[in-house]
Amino acid sequence: MERRDEDPIARTRSADAVRAAARLAKVAGSALAEVDLTLPQYRVLVFLSLRERPASDVASLLDVTPSTVTSVVDGLVGRGLVERRPDTTDRRRVALSLTPAGEHLVATGDRVVGERIDRLLARLEPVEAEAALVGLELLNVAMEAVLDERFGPPGPTP
Repeated sequence: MERRDEDPIARTRSADAVRAAARLAKVAGSALAEVDLTLPQYRVLVFLSLRERPASDVASLLDVTPSTVTSVVDGLVGRGLVERRPDTTDRRRVALSLTPAGEHLVATGDRVVGERIDRLLARLEPVEAEAALVGLELLNVAMEAVLDERFGPPGPTP
């Protein structure tokens, strides 16, 4: 059996999928700009919507240094969307959590991005649109599994 990386059709499909993901990120970023959010800010808010997290986990998620994530979080704290407090499990760390305003803005971000995706899906046949949604849902399941492996499954907020 031919390996996936040696199969020219599989390589082309993978490249198309990667490019679609990059373009979809651009669509999401444009939609989020309408509600005064950047894609990195939205990613932080979505990550925190699952549960309170140490700032170091947020930095790891974004694949940036802790000092870099501080500037994103500072902006969110300044807007009243995120709050900092000492981590209950390790007082040397800072825990981040959403405020009610942050929860509301995540829902708003979900809505505006969802509307853009709906516009794209409307250009497809219904069966194709459903297949695209199922594919995105499956990718989300896989990404949630990776987050659970990396940071532990969501649980009650301490």
